[in-house]
Amino acid sequence: MENKLTVFNFTGVYESESFYRGDKGSYLCDFLDLKNISGTNCFCDDYAREQIRGMIASRGISPNGIHFIDNGNYHYMSAIMLEQVKEPFSLVVLDHHPDMQAPMFGDILSCGGWVLDVIEKNEFVRDIHVIGADRGLIDKLDENARNRAFFYDSTKGVDPHYPVYLSIDKDVLATDELITNWDQGQMSADELLSFVKEMLSMRDVIGIDVCGECALDQEGISVDLEIIRNDEFNIRLLKETGYSII
Repeated sequence: MENKLTVFNFTGVYESESFYRGDKGSYLCDFLDLKNISGTNCFCDDYAREQIRGMIASRGISPNGIHFIDNGNYHYMSAIMLEQVKEPFSLVVLDHHPDMQAPMFGDILSCGGWVLDVIEKNEFVRDIHVIGADRGLIDKLDENARNRAFFYDSTKGVDPHYPVYLSIDKDVLATDELITNWDQGQMSADELLSFVKEMLSMRDVIGIDVCGECALDQEGISVDLEIIRNDEFNIRLLKETGYSII
């Protein structure tokens, strides 16, 4: 996997984090400010999708490396990044939600349906592995969609057959690790990070993306504290996988 870091800043939350900055605050990454693009929150309309694609192309951003894609409302960015993969691949997703809902209207891309979008539209995906999704949500999926993915309660037994694209939503973690803007699972940070290390050491990993920051307007939490805890996890993810942005 390429030693490259990209940050997609939709909400402004990353402006309060440090994991992608050098000692003097300079950026050690491709930092894309997307706050002024409308039609992106939870759903990505056609205009926004073209704007995002254009920015990715103009900056030469590929699916290789690690991409941070803001909070869970923007998890659909995984599907957009995977449009560039032109080889058979396995999609491995750590998420408390299966993200396989059919579009509520039209053919719009959403944070809750992006995996289904990949299944139906990406000709290079070969097998899909979803880890940590709520079993009640899995049971509510359309049977045809549910049968096209493998579901796991933990990281044990996951066996992708092709080069891996790894998509991480931090809402798979327990709330005592950090808080995201969606309901969460029970996985520990240690289990998640150990699994990422295993994938990097045992598999050909094309790229990784990470979402699950808290929301800046989130009620009932200390936003400042959760930004710190999310930032600390992001730092651990980079360091403990042996990934260097220097």
